[in-house]
Amino acid sequence: MLQHIKLWLTRRNNMKRIILIMLAVIWLIPGAAFAHSKIEQATPAVDETVTASPAQISLSFNTDIEKLSTFKLLNAAGEQVATDEVVVDGKTMSGAVPAALENGIYTVKWAIIGADGHAIEGDYSFTVNAPEAAASEQPASASPSPESSSTPDAAASESPALETASPAASAVPATDTATQTEGKASSSTTSVIIIVVVILLIAVIAAAARRRKK
Repeated sequence: MLQHIKLWLTRRNNMKRIILIMLAVIWLIPGAAFAHSKIEQATPAVDETVTASPAQISLSFNTDIEKLSTFKLLNAAGEQVATDEVVVDGKTMSGAVPAALENGIYTVKWAIIGADGHAIEGDYSFTVNAPEAAASEQPASASPSPESSSTPDAAASESPALETASPAASAVPATDTATQTEGKASSSTTSVIIIVVVILLIAVIAAAARRRKK
C-alpha cells in the first residue's frame, strides 16, 4: 500500500514538473517572437499610390536596427533604381531618391539586423501615378525679336572698323623694332669712336716717349 502511495506521489511530482516546464516554454515563445524587429511604418506607405515621385524612401521598425541594415529600390521590371547611401538612425533607415521616378509599381526590398542580432528581410510595394504635364504648358519656341535680329547687323557693321584699326595696331611693333635698331647702331658707332680715340692717344704717348729718348 505504501509503495502504491509513493509511486502515485512520484508520478504526481513528475506531472507537476512537466506542467511547469510546458508553461515556461509557452511563456518564453511569445517573448522570443516579440523580440524580433518588424517594420512599423514606411514612406511611401505599403501599397500606397502617390501622385508625385518620392524624394526619399524611409522605413521605421519597432526596435533599434544595426548600421549594416539597408534596402534597395526595384522598378516593375526588377531593375534596381539608384538611391543615395542608406542612413540608419536608431529605429529608422532612409535613403534619398536623386532622380524622379516614372509612373509604375516599385518594390522596396529591405534587410536589417534587429536588436536581437537576427537578420530579417522583407519587402513591400508602392505605386507612382503622377499626372502627365499638359501639352499647352510646354513653352512655345520664341520668335526672334526685331532687336535681336538687328544685333548681328550691328556687329557686322562694327567689324570693318575693328579691321581698319588693326593695321595701325600692327604697325606699332615695327616702330619699336626700328627704334631698337637705331639704338643699337648708335651705340656701336660710339664704341668705335671711343676705340679710335684710345688708339690715337696711345700712338701720341708712344711718339712722345720716343722723342724723349732721342
